[in-house]
Amino acid sequence: MMAGAGEDLRALFRAGVRAALEAWPALQIAVENGFGGVHSQEKAEWLGGAVEEYFSRNADLELDEVEDFLGELMTNEFDTVVEDGSLPQVSQQLQTMFYHYQRGDGPDTQTIKEEDIVEDGWTIVRRKK
Repeated sequence: MMAGAGEDLRALFRAGVRAALEAWPALQIAVENGFGGVHSQEKAEWLGGAVEEYFSRNADLELDEVEDFLGELMTNEFDTVVEDGSLPQVSQQLQTMFYHYQRGDGPDTQTIKEEDIVEDGWTIVRRKK
């Protein structure tokens, strides 16, 4: 793998984490209703980095470990207990993305470029050619 390819994969994993968290209704409801206090949006953005770092530091995570980590973050940062059944789904998405990141087999990872990415704070979208 080329040196730049590893950085591209990491950026792709980071974008995937943000996308998964942004699409998670439990987190979005907590943010929109200020369950994390006046800094709920900042906490949600921090959460993406915390999840990425958690995976980077713990290579062989089990699904229940990811669920527990996300559940703890939601409880500690947003005073929210997630009981809608979404924790296993989001955890599985994140775990699957990390698996592909570790293997180095992201979609078109050799051709992704900075100018191909549109970012508006939370959302990162890959432009179509």
